[in-house]
Amino acid sequence: MKLRPNTSHKSSKTIWSKPQTPKIGFQLLIAILLLLHLLPIWGFKYFPSQDGLSHLYNAHILKSYPNPDNYLLRQVYDLRLTLFPNWSSHLILLALMYLFPPLICEKILLTICITLIPLSLFYFLNSVVWSHLHTTNERSLPLATQSTGSRKIFPKKPQLLLFSGNFLGLVGFIYAFNYLLHMGFYNFTLSISLFFFTLGYWCRRQWLHRQNNLTLTQLAVVYILLVATYFTHYQSFALLMITISVLAVFSFTYSHVYANYVLTRAEGESCGPQYFIQSYLKPIATFLGLMLPLYLLMFSYYLERRGSSSRYHSFEELTDYFLSMKSLVAFRDDHIIIGQLLLAVFAVALVITLLTRLQKIQTRISDKIDRPTQPIWSLLIRPEDGFLLMAIILMVMYYQLPWSKYGGGWINDRVHLYIFLVLLPFFNLGGCRFNLTEQVSKNEESIDKKRWLSYARTTLGSVIVVLSLWHLGLYSQTYAKLNADLTKVMPITEPLPAHSILASGAGGCIIENCPGEWNSFTLAFGQKPKYVDPFGHLECYLAIGQDVAYLNNYEADTDHFPTVFRQRNLPADYLVVRHAHAQEIKTAKKEYNLVKQNGSSRLYRRKKNEPDFRLWQEGTTGLMIDFGHTQEGGGSGISVDINTHYQDQGHGWVTETKRQLFTCAQRQGETDLHGIWSNQDGVFRVDLPNGRYIVTSTHCTQEQPSKIDLIANGKRYVRNLSLNQHPVTTSYSIAITDQQLTQVIHPRQTGKGWGWLNCNIKPMSAE
Repeated sequence: MKLRPNTSHKSSKTIWSKPQTPKIGFQLLIAILLLLHLLPIWGFKYFPSQDGLSHLYNAHILKSYPNPDNYLLRQVYDLRLTLFPNWSSHLILLALMYLFPPLICEKILLTICITLIPLSLFYFLNSVVWSHLHTTNERSLPLATQSTGSRKIFPKKPQLLLFSGNFLGLVGFIYAFNYLLHMGFYNFTLSISLFFFTLGYWCRRQWLHRQNNLTLTQLAVVYILLVATYFTHYQSFALLMITISVLAVFSFTYSHVYANYVLTRAEGESCGPQYFIQSYLKPIATFLGLMLPLYLLMFSYYLERRGSSSRYHSFEELTDYFLSMKSLVAFRDDHIIIGQLLLAVFAVALVITLLTRLQKIQTRISDKIDRPTQPIWSLLIRPEDGFLLMAIILMVMYYQLPWSKYGGGWINDRVHLYIFLVLLPFFNLGGCRFNLTEQVSKNEESIDKKRWLSYARTTLGSVIVVLSLWHLGLYSQTYAKLNADLTKVMPITEPLPAHSILASGAGGCIIENCPGEWNSFTLAFGQKPKYVDPFGHLECYLAIGQDVAYLNNYEADTDHFPTVFRQRNLPADYLVVRHAHAQEIKTAKKEYNLVKQNGSSRLYRRKKNEPDFRLWQEGTTGLMIDFGHTQEGGGSGISVDINTHYQDQGHGWVTETKRQLFTCAQRQGETDLHGIWSNQDGVFRVDLPNGRYIVTSTHCTQEQPSKIDLIANGKRYVRNLSLNQHPVTTSYSIAITDQQLTQVIHPRQTGKGWGWLNCNIKPMSAE
C-alpha cells in the first residue's frame, strides 16, 4: 500500500518547520559550564569519594601484576580475567597509569564521567528530532515532508545540532555531580552517558520508522554500544535493553496505527490481515530477533545471581528519597533544596506540555477542516508519549525492585537517576517541534510560536543553569573542607616501602567489616559526612606503591571486579588503626611498634626479627644451598625442602606456592640430581651481611623445555634462560645493602615450570 499525502485542504500548511540553527551563545554557555564543572576536580588534590581510591589501588594491581618482582601482590591476589561487567573504569585507569600518577589518572577519569553526561543528554534529545529530518528516511512516517501535489519532497540539507527544546539537556550538569559518583561508582557513572549515547543513536536510525532499516554497519554500532554498556555496568545495560525494547514496540505500534488508521482512513482505504502482519508484526519480530543475543546476555547474568539474598526499602523511605531527589545528594542535606527546585522545574515543564497539548486539541476540534479526518485518539496520544511510558515503567521499577540483590546494591538509587532523564523528550515547550499530522492549520501552528512559551523556555533554562552552579558551588565548598580533613587523617602521605603487607582495622591482620566506617565528626567539614564516607578506603592510597598488598581490599572479596584474593591469611607488616578502634589495639602492641600517629589514626609497624647471620660465622667463605634435600637425606650444603619458610630462620621461601620435590635423571653412571620444581613464581630469601657477592644457581626442568627469568632484589639479572633436562648454571654479582638477598624465579611460559637444584653465594672478598 502506498501512502499518499492528503492535499484536499489547500488552506492549511505543511508540518515542516525549519530547524533553528544553534546560537553561538548557547554553545558558549555549554563550553563555560563544562569548564566550570571541571574546576573542582582539578583544583583539589583529592576527590572525596568512598570507593575511588579503592578503584585506583585495584587498577594499580592490574598494572603491577605482570611484574614478577611484585611477588607479594602475586601471592595475595589473583586476577579474574573473564568477561563480566565493571571492567571499563579499571581498563581506563590501567591505561592511564602507564602515563600519569594515580591521582591524575582518577581526575582524568572523573573528567570523562562528568563531561559526557550533559553531552550525551544533548545528543539524545537531538536524536529524537533528528530522525524526522534524515533525507534517507523513506520508510518513516511523512512527518517532515513538504506536500506538493502527490509527491513527497524532503528538505535538501536538514541540519540539526541544537534546537530550542534542547535547553533541558542542561540538567545533565546537575546530574553529573550525583550521589553515586561520590560513592565512587565510576563504572555506573560512565554507563549513564553510554546509556544516552546508545539510546540517542538508536533513535536517530529507528525512532518512528515503520520498518527495521538499520544497515549492517549501523546494527554493528548499536551492538558495540550495547556491549560496551554491559561491560561498564550491568544495571544500566539491563535498563537500556528494556528502554530500547519498550520504545521500539511503541514506535512500531504508533507508526503502524497512525499510518494505517489515520492517513488511510482519511483517504477511504483499508488494511487487511496480511498487511497487518507484514507492516506491524514482522518489524517487531525482526527487532526482537536482532536483539536476541543481547537478551540472552542480559538474562544469563541475572540467572547466575538470582539466588542471592535481597534487601528492600520501605515505601515511605523510597518516597522520601524520590521527592528529596537524594540521588543528587552526597555529603549534606543542603543539596535537597536544589533537587526539589529541579523537581519543580520538571513539574512546570509537565504543566506547560499538558496545557499546550490541550490547547492544540481544542484548536483542532474547533477547526471544521480537520475534524472529519482525525480520530480522537490521535489528538490525545503523541509519539513522545513513549518516553512518558518508559518513565512510568522506571518509576514502577524504582518502587518494586529491592535495594540490593543479584550480588549488587543501590538498585533503587540507580533507577531513580534515569527516571527524569528518560522523560525529557516528552516535554513540549514550543519551538522546533514536529506534529504527527500531515498538515496543520495556522491556528495550531501559532500555538508553538506564542511569545510566552519562548519566555518560559528562557526562564526554565536560566533556572536550571542557576541550580547547576548552586549545586556545583556547594560541592566545591565541601571538597575544600574535606581535602583539609583528608590531608590530616592519614599519619603518612607517602606510599609504604616495597614488599609490604598492609591491613587496617582494630588490631588484627584480617578485620571483620573492613575497613570500618569512619563514623566521626570531621573538623574542617564541621559535621559527619551524611551519605558518603570519603575516608572509607584511604588506606588504599598508602598501598599504591611497589608491591604493597592490602588485606582489607573489599573489591577482592566480591565477584564484581577483576581482582580476587588468592591468599589472605598473612601477617601484616603495617597496620592502620582508626581512632574509633584505638582502644582495641592493645592486643597488638606486643607484635607492632607505633610509627606515627595523629588525632585521627595510628600507623603501626610489625616488629622485625634481627637478621640471622648464624650461617655466616667468621671465616665462612660461602654458602651452598641444596634444594630438594632433607636434613636426613644429606647434601653438600644447607638443605632446603618445599616447607622451609623464611620466617622460621634466616633463609627460606617467602611466598606460598605449589612446590614439589623432583629428581633430575642423569646419564648412566652419573648421580641423579635432586631439586624443587614448580610452575609458579618461586621467591627465596637469605639473610647475609652487606657486601658484594657472586651468586651461582643451577637449574633444570623435569618436563618440557622452558624459559625463566631470575630477579634479585628487584633487578632482573637473568632473562630468557632456557631450561631442559640437563643442568644449566648461571651466575651474577650483586651488592647487598639491606642485609637480605631475595631471588625470584619466574617462568616466562604459562604452564611450564622450573627446577632449582642449588644456589652458591660467595662473598667477592673470599675470592
